[in-house]
Amino acid sequence: MSGAGRLHGLREDLREGVGSYLRRALAWRWRLVDPARLWLLAALCLSLLPHLGRLPWLLILPAMLLLAWRLAFELRLARLPTRGLRWLLVGLALAATLGSYQTVLGRQAGVALLVIMLCLKLMEMQRPRDVAVVIGLNYFVVITVFLFDQSLLMGAYMLLVVILITTALVALSRPGSERPPWADLRYALVLLAQAAPLALLLFVLFPRIDGPLWHLPEEAAGASTGLSDSMSPGNISRLGDDDAVAFRVQFDGPLPPPGQRYWRALALTHFDGRRWSNPDSAPHQRPPARNLDLQVNGTAVDYTLTLEPHQRRWLFALDMPVSLPRQSSLSPDFELLAREPVASVQQYRLRSFPDYRLQAQQAPDAARYGQLPAAAAPRARLLAARLWAESADAADYVQRVLALFRQQPFYYTRRPPHLADDPVDGFLFDTRRGYCEHYASAFSVLMRAAGVPARVMTGYLGGETNPLGDYFMVRQSDAHAWVEVWLQGRGWVRVDPTAVIPPARVEVDARGADGLRIPGLDALAGSGWAQAVWRRAGFAWDNLNHYWNQWVVGYDRDSQATLLQALGLGDLDAQGLAAVLFTALGGVLGVLAWRVFRRGGLRRDPVALAYARFCAKLGRRGLARGPAEGAEQFSRRLRAARPDLAPQVILVTRLYQHLRYARHPPRDGLQRLQAAVRRFHP
Repeated sequence: MSGAGRLHGLREDLREGVGSYLRRALAWRWRLVDPARLWLLAALCLSLLPHLGRLPWLLILPAMLLLAWRLAFELRLARLPTRGLRWLLVGLALAATLGSYQTVLGRQAGVALLVIMLCLKLMEMQRPRDVAVVIGLNYFVVITVFLFDQSLLMGAYMLLVVILITTALVALSRPGSERPPWADLRYALVLLAQAAPLALLLFVLFPRIDGPLWHLPEEAAGASTGLSDSMSPGNISRLGDDDAVAFRVQFDGPLPPPGQRYWRALALTHFDGRRWSNPDSAPHQRPPARNLDLQVNGTAVDYTLTLEPHQRRWLFALDMPVSLPRQSSLSPDFELLAREPVASVQQYRLRSFPDYRLQAQQAPDAARYGQLPAAAAPRARLLAARLWAESADAADYVQRVLALFRQQPFYYTRRPPHLADDPVDGFLFDTRRGYCEHYASAFSVLMRAAGVPARVMTGYLGGETNPLGDYFMVRQSDAHAWVEVWLQGRGWVRVDPTAVIPPARVEVDARGADGLRIPGLDALAGSGWAQAVWRRAGFAWDNLNHYWNQWVVGYDRDSQATLLQALGLGDLDAQGLAAVLFTALGGVLGVLAWRVFRRGGLRRDPVALAYARFCAKLGRRGLARGPAEGAEQFSRRLRAARPDLAPQVILVTRLYQHLRYARHPPRDGLQRLQAAVRRFHP
């Protein structure tokens, strides 16, 4: 063999030897790690995972480094920081939190501070008491996740984290015993299964209160979803690909016809040449409506609406609502506004009349509903002047403008070309391709240019029925904009200019039969069965989410009253409900106690049981242990009274103390303690 070949062989042997050594060394170090700490670190990593997208990297990165540091310490690869360094890290954590949020109060800042301080606590976790503190704080971190996300998927994920935390608690309470790691997991599952009936009873029967249990300060950093409080080209078309559910509706009777499924949200009355908004700076500053002047006809539509959180104040209602949910108000533009931002799932009852006449006897404010910038849309103003001159009245003028959209080559598309300078003139005379916001904006400008009061309305149009559940779904992709014009004798009239575009001029992309995009199935456009299976799975998952929102997240006082009425307990007052609750809790606890004692009573700790036998043997020889006497103090007294027993007393005491208080108790310590006690004959 040549010299190069021998050298190559030596390198391969060295690489294999080093790899084998590292694998054995790492396996040996893993066997030294306390199982309770491994379970705890795994649970802590999983509980922090949902916060990765919410907290700044200035805090997330140090938290990850601290977790890695602790794991390295458990593997005997690093040392914990000194006391001075720990205090320095605490100061840096506080500075990072203040630098990121300018406060340590509120939902975002408070959760961030809890997360980083919990990770810092790992740097001084030595005794079993420290481990118990970290376990308790980890339960609090689980709770903080639901301040941001209360979905069914997150609930299932957090249940997994709770199982791991409880497993760490079980492993901490049974140190030193030789058992497989899965034994602690199985024991934790049994504990949680026994606690589930108690939690269910408390959830169902504990008196509910109106509103949240605590009030958190408003935070500008909270991300909002869905509709915006303004409209410019591209605002609504960006939601066309978003199939997230905006809200769900359960109708008491038949569904209204498709042409009446307009879900009213915001009125936009101010135009700056490109962007529509409301002159009031915020929804909560808009004054409530004083003169409703609403006449309704036809049949009322009663329904229950379950609204997903969107971090805004506006609520949605079928046009036109005549009732208000609790803690809400109606603006002069007939916007339904909540007192607080919708930060969690809300459910409310409403009644609407699709056939109505609004403010027919009261002329609107011309300055508010006729405002246009002086330099905006010059070509549109000339077009409006020509059409108005050919019209008999305002109603005829509306029809002429709609005929313009219908007869001229205007196209409806979700991918309109960019409008650089004047978006209204560019859309009307150049591109003639747009989404609903382009048509609503141009139509409103043409109305106002002719002196017809107009306002842009944003909300949702349509929706679909879930065939697996008795409810109606409205998605973000159903977001829509239309116009309301005021006509003499008729009041505010809804006009939807996009509805007049012929189907031949509607440009569509790869979408489902009802316009719903099906992610991941574009390549299977020819596989009808695949789309059908995917859609049915989506409906089933949404049905689960609907029941989760209705009976868990949205379980309020009204839901509790409905459930108690169905159970025949609707006539109970607060005292009667409390009596039922405590009786049920007592019954469940009695069943659990009977099952425990039927199998031989409570299982004592084997370490404590072995030491108790040791003390009992000494007690029969007149050397009883005092009620408040510690193991070390008792050992010194025994050695002074019976020097001949000193070696055995020292052995038993040290084994007991190591099993009870050592950070890494010996794995065979329990067997050695039990054998020493059996051999001990004073």
